[in-house]
Amino acid sequence: MARFIGIIFMLMIMICPLNAETLRVISLYPGHSDNISAMGGNLVAVSENDDVDFLPELPRVPLRSGAERILALRPDIVVTRPFAERINPNMYDILRRSGVKVISIDPPKWDDFPEYLITLAESLNLNPIDGISRLNSLLAEIESQSSESHRPRVFLEATSRELHTCAPDSWPARLIALAGGVNIAVDAVPLREGSTIAPYGVERLLKNAASLDVYIIQTGAMNTSTAETFRAREWAGALKHVRVYEIPEKYISRPSLLGLEKGLKYLQQIFRTEDSKNAR
Repeated sequence: MARFIGIIFMLMIMICPLNAETLRVISLYPGHSDNISAMGGNLVAVSENDDVDFLPELPRVPLRSGAERILALRPDIVVTRPFAERINPNMYDILRRSGVKVISIDPPKWDDFPEYLITLAESLNLNPIDGISRLNSLLAEIESQSSESHRPRVFLEATSRELHTCAPDSWPARLIALAGGVNIAVDAVPLREGSTIAPYGVERLLKNAASLDVYIIQTGAMNTSTAETFRAREWAGALKHVRVYEIPEKYISRPSLLGLEKGLKYLQQIFRTEDSKNAR
């Protein structure tokens, strides 16, 4: 973690003054929306996949929208990700031909997050120092609160289908470690290169059952399971000693400043509960 904070510090030194022009921005990926908002960007619309309580006054745009719908909002820039661009290439072609700048950025990996914030901010004529400072302060605060008294052993269920977990170097795995947990699935192999999820399987999970403290279910579009439905599984009895928690996908798997803050709070609360129970 010290290395990560050091990288952030060096990147802050490299920041140059930016044009003060305020740009009208449409974001078509919730992670980008979170970060643009956190850095003071002028969002005029977001995607229909953004959280309903996130800037609810703004129009919602479907990923398969027609270009006319977006052009009617008079954006200067549309921020998206390659996946969304691939499912609706014609719309983006029309936007570019109409003079709208399109920025297509993949969700960043953990180690790339500071560079991502700088790239995003500079593309939108924002000063990235606010976002970088916010990230730096948060990580320093979490590091100062870290404790070695009890580090619960954790399994994260990314999807219940075939029991997928998080890849060892993914955003969720890093959050678990930062919040004070120990991911038992460090031997999980990602579905493919760069994937954030990895198949694990019930048999391998049950081999680690005796040492497992916490089972976290990621809830959201990828996984509709709950703690209640988990207990109904035929093999759940082998984990009756394990405490089961739910955490929204947007707080543990979304690479964003807002997700980082809320995700860490969720996890810390879980691990503090486990720590207090362990101390009894």
